[in-house]
Amino acid sequence: MDSEDKQRVSLYLDKQTVKTVDVFIKKHGYRSRNEFFETAAKNMIADSALKSSDDILSDKLAKAIENVSEDNAKAISKGLFRYAVQLEMLMRVIAKTNHFTDDELEEMRREAINNVRRTRGKIKLEDIAKGWYNEE
Repeated sequence: MDSEDKQRVSLYLDKQTVKTVDVFIKKHGYRSRNEFFETAAKNMIADSALKSSDDILSDKLAKAIENVSEDNAKAISKGLFRYAVQLEMLMRVIAKTNHFTDDELEEMRREAINNVRRTRGKIKLEDIAKGWYNEE
């Protein structure tokens, strides 16, 4: 920014505030008090604008977050649908090749619930075939 774009202003601050600002300037790499106060003013104005309920930027940001959330929900839903189709097919194959009593099905359901809880859903078919998940 050229000096013709700037305007001189006077600030009166208590001495402790000036000392604190000078320490902050050195710690955070500001080149001058002027740069610090200009940045501070811009940040305060931006914070105020974001807190404003009728702010366009806030509305756009909220809408963008909503759209991303909706897209993620759709992707998850599609993945769960594909998973459910595969699971349905597997259940039909098992049902056609085996006959289980109600008690056997209930016991398998209890074991499955316990295994999923214990392993947080990371169960491999190979491990089930080896009987690793049925061991408590």
